[in-house]
Amino acid sequence: MPFSGDCHSFDSSTLKVLNNIGAVYGLFKTDLPFRPDHYTCLYVGQTNDLRTRMLEHYKNPPIIGVTHFFAEAIATEEQRLQREKERKN
Repeated sequence: MPFSGDCHSFDSSTLKVLNNIGAVYGLFKTDLPFRPDHYTCLYVGQTNDLRTRMLEHYKNPPIIGVTHFFAEAIATEEQRLQREKERKN
C-alpha cells in the first residue's frame, strides 16, 4: 500500500519546518538516472513527533542514500503501529 500525500526533499531546511505531529513515514531514494520520478522505499517508521524524528534520521541516517520522504499524519499510536505494519508488508 503506497503512502498518500506529497513527496518531500530529505534536507535540513525542509525538516526544520515540519509540524510536531504523530505520523507514519517512509524514507526513499530517487531511482536515477533511469526513473527520475520513481522512488524506492528504504525505511518505514512511526513517531509521535515527526520533526524531531526526521531530524534525528537526518543527523544519523538509518540507511544511506535517502533523498526524499513521505509522511501520513496519524494521531494515535495504535493507528500508527497498524499503518506501519501495512507499509512494511
